[in-house]
Formats: sequence, C-alpha cells, structure tokens
Amino acid sequence: MDVQEAVAESTPIEAAQDKKDGRRRFTMGPNDSLEGKLTYDGHVNVDGRAEGELRVSGNIEVASGAKVKAYLEASNVTIKGDVEGSLNARDKLVLGKNAKLSGDVTVRRLQIEDGASLNGHVKMGDFEQQGSGG
Repeated sequence: MDVQEAVAESTPIEAAQDKKDGRRRFTMGPNDSLEGKLTYDGHVNVDGRAEGELRVSGNIEVASGAKVKAYLEASNVTIKGDVEGSLNARDKLVLGKNAKLSGDVTVRRLQIEDGASLNGHVKMGDFEQQGSGG
C-alpha cells in the first residue's frame, strides 16, 4: 500500500485540495505518527509526530506541540513545534515564537520570531544553481 492509499483509507489523516493554490494538503492530527519517507506533491501539516524524511513540492507546517525528527524539504517551512534534523526550504523558513529547531538549514529567506531557538549551521541565498556542475 502506498502513502496515497493509506491516506485515503485513514480516518484521522486527511488529504484535501488547498483552496488557495489548488495543491493537495496532507494533514496529520495530534495523535497521528509517521515513520519513514514521505514524498508528496502538495502541502503537509504535521500536528503529531514524524520521523524519517519529508520531501514535498508545497509547504510544510509543523504545529505547536508537534515533534519531528526528520529531514525536511519544501518550498516554505513554518515551525511552531520541535524539529530535529536538517532542513531545506527552497524559499522561506519561519520559526514561530515557541519553535525549537536543531539541525543544519539551507534556505533563501529566514524569519525567526522572538522566543524561537535554532541550533545548527545556516546557509542562506539562492541555491538553485547548486549541484548543476559547470
């Protein structure tokens, strides 16, 4: 069973169309947990626990109280809970006032609210050309 089928059969985890941009949205509730690798064409909201790797075409939002131990890759990442692991935000990373992030970050833009904590190395700028050789 792939992740899409699991989402379709699961009651507490919800997949829906985002009204703003038409992308799909994968939402994990506070009692949900995910272990392993998720590659998703859309947005992901984590309100529970996730471990492994999350690679999404849209945005990732980690809610207050959520615990994530994973590599995160998305267009925009908003963290309000606890995240341990490396992170690649193709555009913007927002750390909310109670966010805790431990890991190395590659990001174009960074916003840190008062009270948030970030432990790790940060690389900022436009990295789209990186790895294409020359």
